[in-house]
Amino acid sequence: MTDEIDELIISTLSKDSRQGSAEIWDFLRGFGHDITQEEIESRISKLTEEGVITGYSITINPKKLPQRIIRTTLITFKVSQSLKKRTESLEKYLTDAPFVVFSGSTKGGLDWITIRAFPSVVIADEETDIFRNLFGDIIQTYQVYDFAPTKEVSLHALSYTEKEHKEFLKEWMPPFL
Repeated sequence: MTDEIDELIISTLSKDSRQGSAEIWDFLRGFGHDITQEEIESRISKLTEEGVITGYSITINPKKLPQRIIRTTLITFKVSQSLKKRTESLEKYLTDAPFVVFSGSTKGGLDWITIRAFPSVVIADEETDIFRNLFGDIIQTYQVYDFAPTKEVSLHALSYTEKEHKEFLKEWMPPFL
């Protein structure tokens, strides 16, 4: 079970996983927490042992690399006797695919949303054709949108805390509210 300090540690590590305990200590002080660097290191070890932190990754500046095609796919499924088995196969394909940024089932008007990244339109279109051939038997509607992101991908959005949220809103809140 994580507490507020653990959540703040996870949040700051998600922004930069190479920062040391001194930088994390400074970040925590900004939120009113004064714990030792040793306790910070102990908490990180515990979060790793418990499987909360599963690894460390890098963030890439997309402006320094050749432009990627970011493709969002929105899918609704046909009602079918084999739908459960086929969606398990679809999930395995999307989990194993190295080009999938984010993918998952939804509740509501859509059944599945996937975001993929490709080095070219040709490769993106090729994968789209293969995907539709593999799973066309369960697809009722298949909508594809390519877009140019204005912000680089950040997993920090999945780990920021309520305190950080309030601090951000306080900075942007109009004076009349």
